[in-house]
Amino acid sequence: MTTAIHAPSFGQVKPRRKGLAALLTHHTFRRLTQLGVFLFIAAIAIRHTLVGEGGSTITASWEAYCPMGGLETLYKYITSGGKYVAHVHLSNLVVLVATLAVSLVARNAFCGWLCPLGFIQEMVSRFSAFVQKRVPGVRGAVKTLKKRGAKLAVLDRYLRFLKYAVLVWSVGGAAAYGFMVFRDVDPWAALWGLLELSVSAGLVVLVIVLVASLFVERPWCRYACPLGAATGIVSKLSPFYLKRESDACKNCAICTKACPMGLPVHTATTIKSVDCVGCLECVDECPREGALELKLGVPVFGK
Repeated sequence: MTTAIHAPSFGQVKPRRKGLAALLTHHTFRRLTQLGVFLFIAAIAIRHTLVGEGGSTITASWEAYCPMGGLETLYKYITSGGKYVAHVHLSNLVVLVATLAVSLVARNAFCGWLCPLGFIQEMVSRFSAFVQKRVPGVRGAVKTLKKRGAKLAVLDRYLRFLKYAVLVWSVGGAAAYGFMVFRDVDPWAALWGLLELSVSAGLVVLVIVLVASLFVERPWCRYACPLGAATGIVSKLSPFYLKRESDACKNCAICTKACPMGLPVHTATTIKSVDCVGCLECVDECPREGALELKLGVPVFGK
């Protein structure tokens, strides 16, 4: 006697995963990757702070692994025969090339899967959601704040262009003055500067970003990250994109709620936005078989 196993048909509710299968999701692998990168950078930063650069032991700084440094020094490197701006090394250029290569292949997957600052923002947002569910009164207070600030949502579309201005200022400023003008307001630099008891304007920016993350997911990535702006532009040349099949989709908006970048996934035909970080949270959360799928097509047009 044999038993036929039927795969769910197009548009049907996905079967609920159980056991090990429930853990093997994009979300799980993404979190492990993000955590691994963050711990690696943290270990580098702590070791560099404790050991320093003096004596016979030379340790790498966390800045040696920052692709933004490669972007800021690119002009000087080309025009001065291989020289760098302060705090930047060859490793920054190597990491920059790798980051842009990832963007060419997998769109903004660097931001969604590898960026440790994006990971920190997501963890703050998850903490906020956890507290709202378990502490009486907090959820109501947050809802009230969001309701009162709903009118400001119309600014979201325009504020997303701010990161391109930051990109032009940071890269252009480094080219014009020969040093990283962005570094003093960089929240990522401010975070590791605390290990050396260094305080800058970036600390204020970091605090604002973390507080904003309690109410909005990935606020720095949405509105101000110059590296995300650069990788987003390059990602337009990627042949991969997400497609929403309207015949299978029931417009439940679960995918839109799952998107950490606040993109209207449930109303889009194709998701090719420069703000998409390729996290695939929308695909994991979508309850309908075949409603959201990763496609391969012609860059820009996606067909």
